[in-house]
Amino acid sequence: MIKLYHFPLCPFSRRIRLLLSESNLDFELLYEIPWDRRPEFLALNPAGTLPVIIDENDKNISGIYSITEYIEEILSLNKSNFIFGDIYNKSEIRRIMEWFDVKFNAEVTQLILKEMVNKFYINKSDGGGSPNMEIIRIAQENMIYHLDYISYLSESRGWLAGDRISEADFAVAAHLSCLDYLNKVPWDKADSVKNWYARIKSRPSFSNLLKDELSGFITPAHYADLDF
Repeated sequence: MIKLYHFPLCPFSRRIRLLLSESNLDFELLYEIPWDRRPEFLALNPAGTLPVIIDENDKNISGIYSITEYIEEILSLNKSNFIFGDIYNKSEIRRIMEWFDVKFNAEVTQLILKEMVNKFYINKSDGGGSPNMEIIRIAQENMIYHLDYISYLSESRGWLAGDRISEADFAVAAHLSCLDYLNKVPWDKADSVKNWYARIKSRPSFSNLLKDELSGFITPAHYADLDF
């Protein structure tokens, strides 16, 4: 069985959880707080970042793209990949993944997570660190044009990168689900995105993400509501 080191509100960990579940690959979750920088974890991944997996051969693979391609190689044996199609469609899937894993992550996800989650846990012994609301406001403003782009993709295609669900959908959903956990997605300004997200969060692969609980945080009522 694959072992996956993860943190509940790490979007990259969430993407691999979705991919493994959609691929019907058995895995065990191992909780890891990345900023603790445990020596045992750093021995697996000197970068100290999540996710990290240990496969059935006791080999460890770290980094979102390395793990994604590793799983895609496994899936290629039965042609059930989530990076699929001709070279152009594969490139489009990877382009959308990069957009959200790099651009969206820097402009939105990490700004909000750092202020609301990292500060809280790092300063928990002192009652939790206070988030900088100006940074959160900027991140939410940044989010608007990204939501417009997701709307465009979802309205012009069956899924974000074509007529089948793909790694692109997993990448975007993983980021939005972390932000939705913190009630920071303005769904009222993005009906098309809301409809797309309702479709993906209704899939069985999403159910365990919706059960995540993080000490000190309460999810909004709609978070686990499949009817939104």
